[in-house]
Amino acid sequence: MKKWIDPPSGWKYGFPKTFDTEKDGNMHEWLVANGYPQEEIEDLGDQFYIRQWLTDEEELNVKRNQDE
Repeated sequence: MKKWIDPPSGWKYGFPKTFDTEKDGNMHEWLVANGYPQEEIEDLGDQFYIRQWLTDEEELNVKRNQDE
């Protein structure tokens, strides 16, 4: 499933970006590999959150499946 991912202050690092839950593996590792600083994740600790929402393509797929 493809989702838009937007971590805290993500705009500084080129986010939001699309993340494929089936191909991209661990989200925290993916974030760092895509330019998000590990330090930001560590500094926020338990307060680290990620806004995420379905891409338009995935949203259409969900709606189609519900209509069937």
